[in-house]
This record gives sequence, C-alpha cells and structure tokens, in this order.
Amino acid sequence: MLGNDPALCQDNNFDPDQRFSVAQLQTDFNFLRIKLEKKHPNLYLYTPKEKFTYFLDSLYKNITTPLTAQEFYHHISLLNAVIKDGHTMFLPGEQLTNYYNQHEKFLPFYFAVINNSIYVRMNCSNDSALKEGTEILSVNGISTKNLIAQLISRQVRDGNNETYPAWILTNYFKEYYGFSFGHPQRFSVSYKKNNSELFVAIDALTKDSILFYKKLRYPNKALPVNEGQGIVFTTDRQLNTATLIIKSFDNGILRSLYKQEFKSAVTKAFAALHDNSINNLIVDLRDNQGGDFKPGVILLSYLLKQPVNFLEGSGQARTIIPVEDAFNGDLYVLVNGGSFSNSGIVSSYLDLTNRAVFIGEETAGNKNIISGEPRDFILPNTKIIAEISTRKYRIRQQDNDGHGIEPFYEIIPSIDDIIHERDPAKAFALQLISQANDHK
Repeated sequence: MLGNDPALCQDNNFDPDQRFSVAQLQTDFNFLRIKLEKKHPNLYLYTPKEKFTYFLDSLYKNITTPLTAQEFYHHISLLNAVIKDGHTMFLPGEQLTNYYNQHEKFLPFYFAVINNSIYVRMNCSNDSALKEGTEILSVNGISTKNLIAQLISRQVRDGNNETYPAWILTNYFKEYYGFSFGHPQRFSVSYKKNNSELFVAIDALTKDSILFYKKLRYPNKALPVNEGQGIVFTTDRQLNTATLIIKSFDNGILRSLYKQEFKSAVTKAFAALHDNSINNLIVDLRDNQGGDFKPGVILLSYLLKQPVNFLEGSGQARTIIPVEDAFNGDLYVLVNGGSFSNSGIVSSYLDLTNRAVFIGEETAGNKNIISGEPRDFILPNTKIIAEISTRKYRIRQQDNDGHGIEPFYEIIPSIDDIIHERDPAKAFALQLISQANDHK
C-alpha cells in the first residue's frame, strides 16, 4: 500500500514544503474530478449524484489559500468517505512519499485501534514509559476521539463498512498520521494509567530507527502484514481439524514475498485433508487484502458443495464446479476488517451457499457489489496519486446494504489478546468444533 523506492529521492531540488498556488490546486482538483466522473463505474452508488456534485463543488470552493501537497492531500482525501470504494484511493506522490520514508520522522509506535480507542501495541520509541497495552488519550493536543474521527473520515472503505478503515489505521497509523498532520519533531502524548491522565514527550524517529527498536524489543513478534508464510496448512489430529491460512490471493505477492505458488500449495493442502479423512477445516482469511480472481476460484472449487455462478455479467463470469475431491466436511472461516476485495468475494459465495460458519469481524469487501481494476492518475501539479476503479462487479443478485459478510459470531481481539498473541477467534472456532465432536 505504501511503497518506497530510494531512486526517486535523489532529486536534491525536491522541496516537500513547496506551496502550490490556488490556481494550481484548482487545476489538480478539476483534473481529479474529470477522471472520477469519466472513469469510475460506481461513483454514485452510495452518494446520489446531486449530493456528490454538491460535495465536489464545496471542496473546490474551499481551495482558497496556497497549500503543500500534504495539505492538499488532507483536503481531497475527504472524498473517500463519499465515494465509499475500497479500490479508489488517494496517496501522496511517489517522490513525496519516498522523501517522508527516508528523511522525515514519525510517531514511533505500532498502535491497535479497537472500538474507537487507541492502544500501544509496540513501543518503538527511545522512551520506555508507555508500556504495551497503554491506552492513548491524546496526541499533540488532539483527543483520541477526534484523532480517530479525522483519520477514519479520510480512509477508504467499501460502502458503509467501518472495520476496514480501523484495520488500515492499526497497520499504517504513523503513515496516515503524517499524511494528515505532518511530521513534527516531538509528540506530546497523554495516556491513561491507574485511571489518571499522564503526559510524556516522545521524540519522533525515522523509519529506520523505528525498525531498529522493533527488532531490538520485539524480535519474535510478527506484524499481521507481510511476515511469515503466505499460505500455511496445519493439522490437529486430536480434533480431526485442519487450519488453512491464506494471507493473499495475489500471485505476484505470493511468489515474490513468500516464495509460494497458490495452486500448488492449496492443492497439496486439500490432498492432505482428503488422505487423512479430516472432517473440520478452518480457513483463515484475516488480513487478506485480496488479489487475483483465479486463486479465489480455485479455493472455492475445493470448498463448495454445489456449482455457483461467479461474477455474472462481467468479463470474469464463469460457473465454479466443485472438484471431484472437494472438501465436504464442516467449514469455519475467520474474517476481519482486513479481509478485503477477493477475500470478500470468496466469503460472499461461501455465505450465499450456506457453506461456512463465519467468525471474527465484518469483512472489508462488500458482499454484493464492488468496483475494481483501478488505474493510477497523477495530479499534474501536486503529483498526488489517484487510484480510480474502472470496472464494477456484481457478486450476487441481492440488494446492496453497503456491508460485507457479518460473522455469525463476532469476536474482537482485546489489546491484551493482541499483546500476548492470543487468537480468540480461532479459539472460538476450535471450541465449536470440540462441542460438535462431542455430539457426534
């Protein structure tokens, strides 16, 4: 989501504090508006055209003073909550982003955003006062409530979903804080301790320094994104249960980052299920941001008990036929706010066919209709990147309520669970399996 190419930072004339004139900003805004109106296939899906046009006009009229690219990003990112398309987003230009990553300093924490509260997940600062699990009350004078509200209002999401914006902030808080509020050298942080509010001054650190402290203090603690293996298959013979973790449906990511091939890894897993007569399967799609359609189709062919029409009316339309040795046992699917795009599509078809018990949090991906295949457009002056969807996909023929798959059993990890790396959603699935086994 947030790249870093050092080669782009070699321009010694680059000035991150350059202010663009009102005329330049208006040009960029009109460029963005035209691209949205011409390219996006579902622009008015959640906000009627008249209301959307009024909102655009208001944003344009409020361009009244010169702004930096970062300030202009903060201005236009309000569109995310109006468009409500997880595949359409705005990011600072590559040169600016890479400048931030190499030269600017950040809030040196990994946070968890839970029920509109912020907790310390890992303290990677040079001050150890804030322990893991500490609740943050304010940052630089902005209360947690207002801070979350401002950042959430500028995050992408599909429809009325709220779990995806919270997931993004949990994983990229320091980046999005910088995008919206800049990069101060120090942070005044208030926190809760023994029902009292205390304050501490924290020095901002470069990303390299933050990573140094992370490796020093938490050498064995993996972050939920892009660490470990992409596809993991394990068995519990005592419970006659297997777990299949799929972190991505993106073939490129699986090959380059995890050195795995989706089809071969999944085929091997289901062969083991069949050969060992395992009757219970937990499929873990948490934090899976989606990817290519084909891996999702392959997975569904091993899980479905009946044929299903896939993405009717699109160029990806097909009928998925269960393979000969498809898994016929009990299926439990773990989902959360990071289960986006193709993870939402796969979950939707499993839900449509009453194939699985869902446990966790609402999927980020809409269960009925989504937009996708985004193209990048670069605003001519500020160089802000606008990723704009160009196609729409009807997942199933039902009224669109703007939500993903909502789990049968909602399980939200507490900060204590996160710190101690407990997995209450999987534990709950295993409990259901154990109870079912006792009644067989």
